[in-house]
Amino acid sequence: MSKPNHRDTFRARPTSHRTVVAEPVWRVTARLISGAFIIAALLTACRTSPPPCTIPSGHVIRWGTWYDSLGVLRGYQLDERGIVSRYEQYIDSPNLRILDTLAVAIEPQVHCDVLTSLRTAFLREQAYVVIGPVSHYVEYATPSATLRAVWDSRFETYGSRHFRAIFRWLNHLIGNDGTTEH
Repeated sequence: MSKPNHRDTFRARPTSHRTVVAEPVWRVTARLISGAFIIAALLTACRTSPPPCTIPSGHVIRWGTWYDSLGVLRGYQLDERGIVSRYEQYIDSPNLRILDTLAVAIEPQVHCDVLTSLRTAFLREQAYVVIGPVSHYVEYATPSATLRAVWDSRFETYGSRHFRAIFRWLNHLIGNDGTTEH
């Protein structure tokens, strides 16, 4: 008969049937160690803050009202530094005319949350244009591309729901009542 190995040492474990089942000590030890690693990983994950969000230069969020009969957009622009400006743009011109700068501070994390929501909305609804006499819009502009969703402000359609929520969120951030009428 061979000498017993420490892995062959058993520890009794009671079951619900009042019988005793032997479980190796090494298995109990392994469960304790793996449980300790899981708890340590969870505690580390809970204490670690997410990396700060950086918005690339030239990435701008715009939103406002499109007056179709006038051929003009009037709205707000949130740049990568968190500065909000009121602007006007004629549809047939690529140039914006900045009217003034608002005295509001958009926190970087809120700015990132809005930008992430807007990107997600454009991934869900890749093209959304329903122009009415007076329409609302949200726009995400980068140096290489511009994405714009437009919906008739008289209606609340299923397809515009994400963009309408972001539109209201942006208006709330600047203290507007939900419209961009000037």
